[in-house]
Amino acid sequence: MHVVLAARVANDAQLPDASQLVRARDLNARFPEARLRECTLVRARELDARVDARNATRVWLAIESLQVTGSFKVRGALVAIAAIKEEAAKAHTAVPHVIAASAGNHGAGVAYAARVLGVRATVVVPSSAPRAKRDRIVADGAEVVLGPTTHYDDAEAAAIALAAKENARFLSPYDDMDVLVGNGASLGYEIARSLGKSPEALITPFGGGGLATGLACALADVAQESLGDERRVWGAQSEACPAMAQSLEAGAALERMEAPGGTLAEALEGGISARAFARAAASVAGVAVVSERAIGEAIAFAIRELGLVIEGGSACALATALAGVPAPMRGGDLVVLLTGRNIDKETIDRALAL
Repeated sequence: MHVVLAARVANDAQLPDASQLVRARDLNARFPEARLRECTLVRARELDARVDARNATRVWLAIESLQVTGSFKVRGALVAIAAIKEEAAKAHTAVPHVIAASAGNHGAGVAYAARVLGVRATVVVPSSAPRAKRDRIVADGAEVVLGPTTHYDDAEAAAIALAAKENARFLSPYDDMDVLVGNGASLGYEIARSLGKSPEALITPFGGGGLATGLACALADVAQESLGDERRVWGAQSEACPAMAQSLEAGAALERMEAPGGTLAEALEGGISARAFARAAASVAGVAVVSERAIGEAIAFAIRELGLVIEGGSACALATALAGVPAPMRGGDLVVLLTGRNIDKETIDRALAL
């Protein structure tokens, strides 16, 4: 495992303000018809010694993989699509068609939220997107369009072009403020509410950066501290596509990155936009990079030892904990966020065979 710390430097990143964060405080009350599940926080004493040999760290699992669409992404989709509807109502115009690019989970969240809120949706996915994720999108009434290649960045470019052609609204999974607060901040508030405070550290899968940024903002809000005073959120990525880690090392966003041999954490594949990088660099503590083998072993560990099915993105966070976290993550309460369960049987079989 390789850990890259975020530099404590000022930048002009636009982070959510108090009025935006308040919209993420209680999504169940805002969207009762969506029947969201409160994130389950459970103590994982069996992981304490794996994380910290001194047993000075209390490990918790935030099991968001039990969410209605199989991942956290439905949260941001609800907040963002509701905002689009409100904007159309104020302008007395028709609600636009929503188009998203997704490795699977954002698409499933957009499809579900669009059905609940009565909006048409199309999702462009990489040609290699897992069947389980594509089927979930279609089941909720959205159209699925296969991207030109197996890479997320190409699917995103195709989705943006399609939105421009059809005068539709492109909904980014990571570079949209409503998605960011809906996904990350809502989870941060629920985790802090369950724990009774902000944890000393939290490990989350890191793809485009929106989840980690939203979490960091909510936890800082609960603790009544500025992000510059205390950084509690750590990202986790695969060595096959460590865009944020390499961006931190380079001091600039790597906006396109592919995993040539594929990755078990396909939901985290792709580069990071300049704006998303600036926001994450201003709010997260750092990023851990784990091997593909470690991801597979974490999937198997979750099934065999925890009785949980998790996908590769979630397994990046768990693999970081299983490897024994570095000193900055130790001490007090450490939350490991398991974000999704949408994984193909073939991938599970591969992980169990390791």
